[in-house]
Amino acid sequence: MEGKTKPNENADMTVSEHIDELRSRLIKSIVALLVVAVVAFIFKGFVLDIIFAPMKPDFITNRLFCRLAALTGVDALCINQSPVDIINTKMAGQFNLHIKSSFIFGLIVAIPFILWQLWLFVKPALTPEVQMQSRKIVWYATGCFFIGLAFGYVMIAPLSINFLVNYNVSSSIANMIEVSSYLSLVLGVSLAAAVIFQLPLIVRILSTIGLLQSSLMRKYRRVSIALIVIIAAIITPPDVFSQMLVAIPLYGLYEYGILIAERIEKKRAKEE
Repeated sequence: MEGKTKPNENADMTVSEHIDELRSRLIKSIVALLVVAVVAFIFKGFVLDIIFAPMKPDFITNRLFCRLAALTGVDALCINQSPVDIINTKMAGQFNLHIKSSFIFGLIVAIPFILWQLWLFVKPALTPEVQMQSRKIVWYATGCFFIGLAFGYVMIAPLSINFLVNYNVSSSIANMIEVSSYLSLVLGVSLAAAVIFQLPLIVRILSTIGLLQSSLMRKYRRVSIALIVIIAAIITPPDVFSQMLVAIPLYGLYEYGILIAERIEKKRAKEE
């Protein structure tokens, strides 16, 4: 079984054999992606419900913000309660939306399997200790990706939709949102959050190889806080509460990164 491959047993493989092995892993990854994408294509209602949910009044985030608005008396907290016109301006626009959303859904769901296949490809060249560490990194990266994706989808996407849909430079201009633009927004902020949540992993890797120190992260802490506040202010309604809901988790990731760097530095110093 591939999961029981002994370390370095393929160390004497030829270049062509390595290429064949990589091709096999890539084919398996592509097949997994396509299988999920086909299922998503068949059940288009389920996928589209997920995509368009953040703009609906009954979405969990929108309901919670409206409850907070009622408790605090801050009407601006009640978001995404007005109907939004989503339009299609292209002949094949809806078909392209169907294909694109199915493919992206398949890619997101298949990411753990794809990462696992790539790890199995490099596994034979690793020592047992490095195998254990790299396996943890794969699962850690996958977990951070989905946590970040969920945070972007549940928290940032509804706030961004509310801000951009209601933003007007002139009362004579009506907002009618093109469907591809809406899809790009939801996917963009969700995937951006998924990437941002890889910060602890990036810090761990850079600290391990000596390219990043906790002292440097502390030095630029104020700059990082300013950037986080600016990002939160751009994508949230103009009130402090909603800005804090976005800024605090992002800042928490930065502080967690400092702790990771410190722990690695202490471990290195102890070993030396």
